[in-house]
Amino acid sequence: MYPSLMPDLIGIPAGPAESVAIASRAGFVGLDIRFNKFATQIEKLDTEAFADAMAAAGLRPGYSSITPQKLNVPEDEWIREMTDVPRRARLAQALGYRRATSVVVPFHETMEFDENLAFHARRAREAANLLGDFGISFGMEYVSPKTRWQGLGHEFVHDLAGMHTLLDAVGRPNVGVMLDSFHWACAQETADDLRTLKPEQVIAVHVCDLLADTPLDEQDVRFRASPGETGGVDMNTFLRTLVEIGYDGPISAEPTHPTWKEKPADESAMITARAIRGCFERAGIPVPSPSHDRGGAEVAGRDKGTES
Repeated sequence: MYPSLMPDLIGIPAGPAESVAIASRAGFVGLDIRFNKFATQIEKLDTEAFADAMAAAGLRPGYSSITPQKLNVPEDEWIREMTDVPRRARLAQALGYRRATSVVVPFHETMEFDENLAFHARRAREAANLLGDFGISFGMEYVSPKTRWQGLGHEFVHDLAGMHTLLDAVGRPNVGVMLDSFHWACAQETADDLRTLKPEQVIAVHVCDLLADTPLDEQDVRFRASPGETGGVDMNTFLRTLVEIGYDGPISAEPTHPTWKEKPADESAMITARAIRGCFERAGIPVPSPSHDRGGAEVAGRDKGTES
């Protein structure tokens, strides 16, 4: 396992080239990329040059966003986004990215569970089939806090048990789960729940902590603490169990909170890198170092907005 940076999860509005530099300065080992947002930018920077820059910075591919970020987007948006998935996936494959994810919203205003299950299974199967052509696995993230589903409509998958039901309905070998320590804790899950997963079913992992002095039923996905900050999540058990089941992929932080926007990008990245490394150290897990595989290449060009 290795610390990886998804910049926008800590309020950093950086494009791909700038993200490489920020992640490298902070000491991250991996970089996560939203190809559903930055594919065109990376193509303009030149794929091979971008790969060289990542390698020169010692950065491994982390996880990625290639499909829509939520599986339940409106049908017209789904069709439009999925039409571009082969281009994005081809680019991700060229850069060595083998993990893509999307979020399962834990309720629906009108669809009851069985109908929503069939709907999500159909869309996840479509995504998995397209991504599989490029050797990419697809992970779905469940969202567990009661504030995100209780009383909002028909309940849907919001824990690991429900996710197994969805995985069975999808029925594709390259489909698995994006885990999040926050959701694992809010669902009151244990190491035994994590042990129900095969290593290839864990596609990506987020870490963050519960807010202090906030009851479990009142935890809110918009307000989370940095990993290891409050001790609300048993991070030692979470990380050690991931090692036990054989997960060896990226560990990315998602401590969503409005205060990140007030911090400079480098400060946010360094705080987050230290937090993840601290969790590794307290759990007795070796902290890998960046690996500089190629000469000091830099990305030619500059980030130009957020076109995709």
